[in-house]
Amino acid sequence: MTATLPEQLRNFHITGLGLDDAVPVLTLDAIAAGRKIPSQEDFYPIRSLNLSPIPLAPDTAVTLAIAALVQGRGPSRTQFMDRIRKTVERLEDLIALDESHSEESTSPAAIANSLGSVAGRFLNADSLAAALRSRANPVHRMATERRERCRRELGILHDALNGKETQTHVFQAAELPSNRCDAAMHVSSDPCAAALEFCREMLHAFEPALRALRVARLELEDAYDEGVHEPILKRFRWEAAESAELAALPPVLVVLDAAQAARCPLGSISRVLRSGCPIQVVVTQPSLNVSDLRGETPDLAAIAIAHRDAFVLQGSVAYPDHLLTGLAAMSRSVRPALAVIATLSGGGWPEAVILPLARAWALFTFDPACGPKWHKCFQLASIEENTWTAAHAASLNPAMENHFRILPESSDEHDPIDLRLYLDQFRDRAPRAIPFFLTQDPGSLPKRIAVSRQLAEFCHDRLQAYSLLEQWSAAPQPEKSPESVQNEIREHALREGVELAVARAVALLTNPNKGGKP
Repeated sequence: MTATLPEQLRNFHITGLGLDDAVPVLTLDAIAAGRKIPSQEDFYPIRSLNLSPIPLAPDTAVTLAIAALVQGRGPSRTQFMDRIRKTVERLEDLIALDESHSEESTSPAAIANSLGSVAGRFLNADSLAAALRSRANPVHRMATERRERCRRELGILHDALNGKETQTHVFQAAELPSNRCDAAMHVSSDPCAAALEFCREMLHAFEPALRALRVARLELEDAYDEGVHEPILKRFRWEAAESAELAALPPVLVVLDAAQAARCPLGSISRVLRSGCPIQVVVTQPSLNVSDLRGETPDLAAIAIAHRDAFVLQGSVAYPDHLLTGLAAMSRSVRPALAVIATLSGGGWPEAVILPLARAWALFTFDPACGPKWHKCFQLASIEENTWTAAHAASLNPAMENHFRILPESSDEHDPIDLRLYLDQFRDRAPRAIPFFLTQDPGSLPKRIAVSRQLAEFCHDRLQAYSLLEQWSAAPQPEKSPESVQNEIREHALREGVELAVARAVALLTNPNKGGKP
């Protein structure tokens, strides 16, 4: 028995099957209907970083993350090395001054060498040495313990100054297709665990230089008290370092794609985000995939925000301005950080651009360093109201074609409904109707494209998630005091009384026989 058209439409909407001869071939011009989206040529290649122009490619997100990290951490490295260099120079001057007061420095031989051959003809080195040893106000030398301590810390600082380790260390599960930034690559089956172990070793190796800087500062100010400072400095660890000092370390970056992140133990990523180490994780994932409709793709950005102390960025290569701003802020942070970056998928550039416009892919940053209030930490990129939906983006992806059918002209009696209206009416349950959106191919009549239930529910889920993010980013309204509430009540009652009195006066003037009743 052949199914009727209503049955076929209902079967397609619920199961995504049927009406195979009505599968549309959709283009951007057909679904845009006069709407414009940003052009890829307006943004790529990117020339704002200190690299050769960066085109839009499969590895663009990773290249931008590495470049931003190198550029953001470079000034901190330079300033830290200048600080060590100046401390070394001042310590060397202090030690040289102390040595100039030693017995050896006032010996006849030392004085003769300092005078040179010309002055030695006119001055007697033995007499000068005797005069210096019997001066009226002798200068006392440093204590032996202090002198040895200064020399020991000077040696540590010299080693730190001569360290040439400045490369960015990138950990990944497989070799990257390219390495534009000359980073040191590390391949591991669990990149997060390998990066955490490497970073902790680097931080512990960094502790002697940090400790030496603090000892040197005290010694240069002649403020070191062994009884007070020695126990404190013995307990010193990298966690007590300043942000500028941690930013001077070689950057550590973990790179994963969506499939690798799904295979990576969630506990491994969580340990990185809770470690306090300056490690950054970059996860790239296609803008839209079939698995997204089934709810199989984990929302890593939301999971990372739950850790509270990690910097979180969610961006897209289709919006490089927001992405570069977020990556620059992330590079300046020495907190653990996670960036989830949408890359191009089957629908190409138009699909990646439309998804944020449809509020199906939010662009935001979460920086716990911005303050104790949530709305100060969470920044959501504003998107103007428009009529795009996630279904429009999905219609450009060949892998999603089974979620669309052309509605026959005779289907009006079967309750089709515009997709936007369908989503507006979607509450706890989906409306009992078949959603569609209009397309307009050049030179042809408009067509109504029916959408499957699975895709319509995905559109609804993304709008609900975006609405929650908007609530997070909104500043809370100040609470009203009881006095202001009472004042508002009185003002409202007064306005109502005035309006009622005016109405009665008008009624009395227009209908004097009704006794003034309006």
